[in-house]
Amino acid sequence: MTISEFQQCIEFNIEHNIRHAILGLGAPGVGKSQVIRQIGKKYGYKVIDIRLAQMSEVEIGGLIYPNETRTKTVWLAPDILPNPERDGDKTILLLDEITSCTKRVQVAAYQLILDRKIGQYTLPEGTFVIALGNREDDDGVYIRLADPLADRFEIHFIEPDFQSWKYDYAIPAGVHPLVVDFLTEMPAALHNQQDCGDAMVFSTPRSWDRVSEILKVDADVTHPVIRHKIIGNVGEAVGEQFVEFCKTAKKSISAEDYLAGKAKPGTSPKELSLLTDQLIRMTVFVRDKASADDLTSAQRGTIEAVIRGLFRLPLAEFTMVGLRGVLNMNRVVIKDIYNKLDDDEILNFIHKNRYALGLTDSYTAGMIDGEARKRWLAMWEKNKNK
Repeated sequence: MTISEFQQCIEFNIEHNIRHAILGLGAPGVGKSQVIRQIGKKYGYKVIDIRLAQMSEVEIGGLIYPNETRTKTVWLAPDILPNPERDGDKTILLLDEITSCTKRVQVAAYQLILDRKIGQYTLPEGTFVIALGNREDDDGVYIRLADPLADRFEIHFIEPDFQSWKYDYAIPAGVHPLVVDFLTEMPAALHNQQDCGDAMVFSTPRSWDRVSEILKVDADVTHPVIRHKIIGNVGEAVGEQFVEFCKTAKKSISAEDYLAGKAKPGTSPKELSLLTDQLIRMTVFVRDKASADDLTSAQRGTIEAVIRGLFRLPLAEFTMVGLRGVLNMNRVVIKDIYNKLDDDEILNFIHKNRYALGLTDSYTAGMIDGEARKRWLAMWEKNKNK
């Protein structure tokens, strides 16, 4: 599954108050930990991140010590576990690196996962348990979970997915545009561990995050230090390709300048592809909107400006790519905006290409109001037999 689908599985449990523990297994750097923090922020849960590979069984299982009369033993729970007075009533207990820790630590975590308690300590009612680890073929430290422990989890295997990373993480998180543009052109470079053999340095979503931070400080990829730092994070082959890409991309116009009329688009497919993707990304804010009514006037204006900008591109094929890209940001909201645009040329183009865009006649006829509706119905009557 993709990282986005993994996120949806966890959110399903949170939204329906299902307390089953979930285990996500995937390659290093694929974004597993990041998505848990995103979920915590989205739903107002404090994420308590425990790196099991760095723990001993005592640090997880706690200590037994005699009571005051020395007639019984008392269990001293670890302070790292969720505490409602300190952490609030809503927590996510993240047991990271569970396939990299020792068997003793796995055993110590077993009761916590199985019974939501350990010794005299019980997990607070509002706590969700999520565990993360690597797969056996990920070339990392791997210690197989005992079958009884694995059986307590809902287990998901996560594969790198560029589209999920791009739209659900990179753009909202502000990853440097050069990184996003390069990986849009070469999505296989997002995670190339399998292609690097025994190489110590390979590209992952995590390493591209580090490259992004470097570029935010200094984006001069011709500077030897910046070039070496890029290669040191994503490997020589991909790093050199990225540096050459940046040299070319810096000569391209920005979507903002294009929409403002300060620059004209290039004519080469590569330049138009970059510009089209930038225009699509300008509408990313629409992804979490339930309806067009949730948009501010400025946001609606941005979307309409992007749509009009797409129609000014010199090649119609990129106009279509852009319209589909914007539509896929949020089909419900963008359909509504498409249908209510007060521009005969744009309406006619969308109408003629309605099937390629996924807009059916019945849908468009039912959504449009006023004069726009009359124009749509007239065009439909005129073109329905063509």
